[in-house]
Amino acid sequence: MSLNITAVKQTIETANKHITVLLIEERPRSSSMLKKALLDFGYQVTKHASFDDNIIEQIDLYNPSVLVLATDLPSAAMLKELAEISQLQPLPIVIFAEYDSPNVIQNAIKSGVSAYVVNEILPQRLQSIISVANERFKAVQSLRNELKEAKTQLESRKYIERAKGLIMEQKRISENDAYKKLRKMAMDQGCSLAMVAKNIIDVCQLLKPTNTNKLEQVI
Repeated sequence: MSLNITAVKQTIETANKHITVLLIEERPRSSSMLKKALLDFGYQVTKHASFDDNIIEQIDLYNPSVLVLATDLPSAAMLKELAEISQLQPLPIVIFAEYDSPNVIQNAIKSGVSAYVVNEILPQRLQSIISVANERFKAVQSLRNELKEAKTQLESRKYIERAKGLIMEQKRISENDAYKKLRKMAMDQGCSLAMVAKNIIDVCQLLKPTNTNKLEQVI
């Protein structure tokens, strides 16, 4: 049985050795229980910083896989900084706090925190907490990417429809012919339909109706 436990521990450490952690505590100490637990599980603590350090700068410097913070209660300023990180340099964020409140937890989640753990830090739970935080982060990022893609597709369709209208008006042709012309322009230029459509719209806005001859040369 002991051999099996040792083998499992070695497997966990091997899996975690490529996961780098930026650990930030209000009072960082060499005897930090949280840091010891991270190292025991095989995580690479690239930096053990204090709250006096600029978190964003530390992320730029060390490019961690996970951000772990230990605090009594996250301040509004801290949550604002975490929200900025989530927008500009997204990564899984785990907060270990002594206290909580419904508003603080709600604001923490809105700021991009993947896991908020209250009260005593139990070393044996650390592995599962970070794993869950990482999976939740992946799910949130996937949703964000889907929403961004949907928004991009919607904008692309708007550009294409507007460009078709401009071509129909200028060339006095049908919608189907206008689409064929737009598609041929995209193939000739090696660009997407949306990009060609946007270029047509931009040029039309610059030239205005008075420059119809130049407009004809474009489309």
